[in-house]
Amino acid sequence: MTEDEDDSGLLTEGASEIRDRTEDLGSVPSQPGENRLKQWFLLTGARLSVTAVLLVLVFGSLLALSVLRPLQVRMLLTETTAARTLFSSLLSGAILLVSIVVSINSIVLSQEITDIENQQKRITASIEYRRHIEQFIEADVTPARPSEFLNAVLYAISQQMDVLIRISARTENEDFQAYVQEFAEHVEAEIDEARSTLRNSHLGAFSILLAGLNYNYSGQLHTARALKRTFSDDLSDDEREAIDGLIDTFKHVATGREYFKSLYYKRELARLSSRLLYVSLPVIVFTSYMILALDARLFPEVQVLGMSPLLITMTFAYSVALAPYIVLTSYILRATTITLRTLAAGPFILQTGSRIDTFDWETPERERNWNLTDDEDN
Repeated sequence: MTEDEDDSGLLTEGASEIRDRTEDLGSVPSQPGENRLKQWFLLTGARLSVTAVLLVLVFGSLLALSVLRPLQVRMLLTETTAARTLFSSLLSGAILLVSIVVSINSIVLSQEITDIENQQKRITASIEYRRHIEQFIEADVTPARPSEFLNAVLYAISQQMDVLIRISARTENEDFQAYVQEFAEHVEAEIDEARSTLRNSHLGAFSILLAGLNYNYSGQLHTARALKRTFSDDLSDDEREAIDGLIDTFKHVATGREYFKSLYYKRELARLSSRLLYVSLPVIVFTSYMILALDARLFPEVQVLGMSPLLITMTFAYSVALAPYIVLTSYILRATTITLRTLAAGPFILQTGSRIDTFDWETPERERNWNLTDDEDN
């Protein structure tokens, strides 16, 4: 086999890998085909609504257990001190939770309270980032509102992609044209999805942030770099410059997305803290009252829908006592979901189940003896 045939084979193999990459450009954190109820529960649903659903589920589950074993539950409440001990533990936990929230907010505030030099560096970095985006979209000033700014960033990607398409149309390399076109279709599809999310959102809503987090810049950056690497010997100066411009745009998108994600964590922490305080104080008062007033002998021996007032009262009180923990659960669920589904650092893609991570096509076999294993959940 001649040297030209070897180069042709490597080029074909590399181009096929680009096709695999473009096929794997899935959106994160929302996943294609994901159950809408699961997506609402983990991501898009208002956290207070999720909290209410969880409280209703807890209340209903406890009532169901009381109906299945009413005698055993009543004996547990009337002949033991289990209920009083349980409420005492929940009261202590609620007070401790408030203390932890105050401590965490103190740490966050200590990072925000800085000298004027650090504040100036933050503002300068923000303005410099906006100037880079303005160069890509050829605008004097980028929008200040989050939704409009994200639209400007998406427009910058679209503009750079159009430049690459126009330049590739002038080349005689049909393979390069085909893969650029395929890559462009995936990029435009994801841009349209993000814009659709922005159109259906309102200022300050989580859906605005979700549109930015949902953009898979890592896969696109990886594919753009692979495109340049595969066809490097056949690229003209204009084509190489167009790909470099697209890569630079993706880099700035990466910076913006990580910044928006940090803003999300700050906002969620602030909301979690305030709502935990709003919920914890009434819960502490109510739980303290239940401990002081708890006396099973004061409840009448009557049945309401097949259940005694004692069982209904204890079930309701226990659900209320769990409210701070359920509020915490609803917020932590979304934060951890965002973290796990946006694990990326530039061209590195840390989500499992992706075929994007492949070997260098020109690396000799003797240098490919790494031990690669699937990352399983532990």
